[in-house]
Amino acid sequence: MRNTATILGIIGGILGMIFSTVIIIAGIAMQFVGTIIPNDVDIPMNILRLLPLFGNMAIVRGIGALIFAIVGLIAGINVKKRHQLAGVFLLIAAIAGYIFLFVGFIVPGILLIIGGILALVSKENFSESEGKFKDQ
Repeated sequence: MRNTATILGIIGGILGMIFSTVIIIAGIAMQFVGTIIPNDVDIPMNILRLLPLFGNMAIVRGIGALIFAIVGLIAGINVKKRHQLAGVFLLIAAIAGYIFLFVGFIVPGILLIIGGILALVSKENFSESEGKFKDQ
């Protein structure tokens, strides 16, 4: 089960980094569009004037999710060494990433949660369990 947890953690971390990067790029684009609008244009409700603010929010949320996606990736790599600690960090990365990106982190979040649960419930190494069965 640790191999599965490792694979799910790595895939979830990579997908989280990709989705976070897309959100950061979208935030930068929103800031750019908000700054090139001329002042004399009559825009209803000043929606386009709020784009720099929304761009800043998207960039901050994307950076936060990117940090937790990297934490999930590192935890997925370390599942075989310290499965309990890695499982906890996979769950933390999934929950925090979802808090930062909401819908944008559903797929990576699900993968990280499943990987974290699998890492937490794995009992011992395969070689140790073989030794127990040979003694009986």
